[in-house]
Amino acid sequence: MPQLAATRIGWENEHLAAFLLSRVSFISNPITIADDIGSDFFCTLFERVRRTRHELLFPRNSFAIQVKTSGSQINMTGKIEYLEKLEIPFLLGIIDRPHLRMSIYSGEFLPILFSEHKTPKKLHLAPVQEPVHAPSYCTIQDNRCTLKMPFVVTLSASDSRDELDKNSDLLRKLCTRVHENISAKTSREYIFRLEENGEETAYLMAGSGSYKRFRYNFCLRLAEAFYNLEWLDLHPDSQIDMNEFKVFEQCYFGILGLINHGFPVPELLLARYGSLKTRLTSKRRRHTTENN
Repeated sequence: MPQLAATRIGWENEHLAAFLLSRVSFISNPITIADDIGSDFFCTLFERVRRTRHELLFPRNSFAIQVKTSGSQINMTGKIEYLEKLEIPFLLGIIDRPHLRMSIYSGEFLPILFSEHKTPKKLHLAPVQEPVHAPSYCTIQDNRCTLKMPFVVTLSASDSRDELDKNSDLLRKLCTRVHENISAKTSREYIFRLEENGEETAYLMAGSGSYKRFRYNFCLRLAEAFYNLEWLDLHPDSQIDMNEFKVFEQCYFGILGLINHGFPVPELLLARYGSLKTRLTSKRRRHTTENN
């Protein structure tokens, strides 16, 4: 029985993608049609480290990638729930079989999309060559959302070792940032990290989800500040700037006013401030006694 040529071409494209990805990552892919959930490969980038006479590959960041043969818009309406619940970065690979290469595009704005616009009824992914900036990362019209996917790198069969290391590093940095944004979405902190012109920027979001959590999140950040100041004071080579402490302390006194509005201040904040304040008070008393 003859085989469809198109099926064979698809098989060749998938194996080319597997080869290119295997040069920078450990890969796995679904082995049956029943396992086709929306990604062709799950990859874990590795870092090459030379140890004595051997080169070792250490696993780093992971991502999911779907491979296509065309760079036009891709209808992902049937995979919206999958993408919304996916907790690793999602990438798109466009195969160029004649030149044995694959261009990779980033779905880094997916966690921002699902946080800011909730779940769209229709979703199309649009790979683009130019940089993408918030808030123009998507367009929504007639219940259809078109999400831009910025270009990241091109993996080629002819890449040198230096080119492979460079591309792997770019992908690792991207995945690290996207992992942070997925965590921000999951924890409902809604402070997203983006990159513009090589510089890290922040994209803030407010709304019903953030409104319920921003007071609690602010308290945790303030507790973190007190803990770091205490850590500095514990190290003999460091010295606390008391003016800085007083600024944070004024914030703390302001936070306590929320109790009168029915907001329960986290015990962690009370404990961290109390520990630092006790330490500084004791230190000041010792200093006064020594001077006398």
